[in-house]
Amino acid sequence: MLHGGRGRGGGGHHREADRFEEDVEPLRITDRRMLAWFARYLGPHWPTLALGLFSMLVVTATSLYAPQILRQIFDEVITARDLGPLPRLGWMLLAIYLLDHFFGAVRMNVMHRLGQRFVLDVRLNAYRHLLRQSLSFFEARRSGDIMSRVSNDVNTVEDMVVHGVDTIISDSLTIIGTVGFILWMNWKLALIGMAPLPLFLAAVIIFGRVVRPLYELVREQLGDINSRLQESLEGMRVVKAFNRETHEYKRFEGDSTSYFRVSVKTIWLWTTFFPAMSFMTTLGLIGVIYFGARMTITGETSPGTIVAFLAYMQHFYNPIRSLVRVHNVFNRALASLARIFDLLDQEPEVHEKADADEAPRLSGHVVIDNVTFRYATGEVVLDGISVEAEPGETVAIVGRSGAGKTSLVNLIPRFYDPLEGRVLVDGLDVRDLTLSSIRSQIGIVLQDTYLFNDTVRENIRYGRL
Repeated sequence: MLHGGRGRGGGGHHREADRFEEDVEPLRITDRRMLAWFARYLGPHWPTLALGLFSMLVVTATSLYAPQILRQIFDEVITARDLGPLPRLGWMLLAIYLLDHFFGAVRMNVMHRLGQRFVLDVRLNAYRHLLRQSLSFFEARRSGDIMSRVSNDVNTVEDMVVHGVDTIISDSLTIIGTVGFILWMNWKLALIGMAPLPLFLAAVIIFGRVVRPLYELVREQLGDINSRLQESLEGMRVVKAFNRETHEYKRFEGDSTSYFRVSVKTIWLWTTFFPAMSFMTTLGLIGVIYFGARMTITGETSPGTIVAFLAYMQHFYNPIRSLVRVHNVFNRALASLARIFDLLDQEPEVHEKADADEAPRLSGHVVIDNVTFRYATGEVVLDGISVEAEPGETVAIVGRSGAGKTSLVNLIPRFYDPLEGRVLVDGLDVRDLTLSSIRSQIGIVLQDTYLFNDTVRENIRYGRL
């Protein structure tokens, strides 16, 4: 007899779905796994990466040297009232800006194309990993959340790769070079200009700790919206049959409103934070102007040095402000990346043996030998069941709803594996055969007919293209 039990999709699956969607360990920028992950995807494209890095170095060098030419123009031409050096300095300035713009264009093109290639590889790898999963994976999780990870979360990581990494490298080089130049020119003015920096960095750290949990919550709630939308669209016949349009709208409105409130809170945080940071950096510029003017009058420095210093302070604080914005992008991306990693960590319950054989041409002698099967909840639904079907024979399995009829048949193509016992086709244990070779010889008429968004012809020939 078939022992009864609840059908698939019971409470245990919902609990597993909640775990999949919420219990995601956060990542840090320094996580070894994340760095190794980047290295694995970017490694094959190292020539492109090298060209992009070389372009960054050229752009950084030209932008750092330009203020030195301005200093010479002010000191040797304007202050000295001597036009002799002007043609040479003018041509040098033109050449520097030409190099800056040319290699800047090369850098943007190369790095953005590399970022798009990276995202393409990630998206394809995530979808390939999904296709490897067993049916139990999809039954235990809401498809809307899975879609959010492959689509929305990958797009968020794209922002980090395409814009974030490029900005971090180029701006870090600019900041380091700028600090070297201003310390070399006048260390007193350099310390005055950088005085607000410790307070600035402390505020950035505090901001990151506050805003990052909010971004994680935003990603989770966006997954809830996608799941709710897909459920209602797939079940629209039921919704209309029971006149539940208003009920579904209120549920969707509740999820969307929660997402709106968290999003508004994050917007308020960064729209308040960034203007405050800009004012803080302005204090350094004011200090350079005030004390630089006094040093110029007393002869401690030249007017051209002050002009160059102001340009360098822009080179110093603008990249820092840019890095803070990138930090914002990274916080969102790390929350998304943690969800992607959690997806990639899922292993299929039905494993194919490394030495699995290709199934020969099968005649269809099926033996289900003393199998025991249980749901994810731990409830045993099949206990010691044995069934045999000869080629050409029709075998009907009858039982009440939830007795395990579908589960029994699903063991043949290895949609699931039994807890005990074995399934033989033509005397071969299906666990010793490759999944593709066994499933390609089994015809299945599903309980619920599913049509792909394609022509009737393509749907009919889907099983044998």
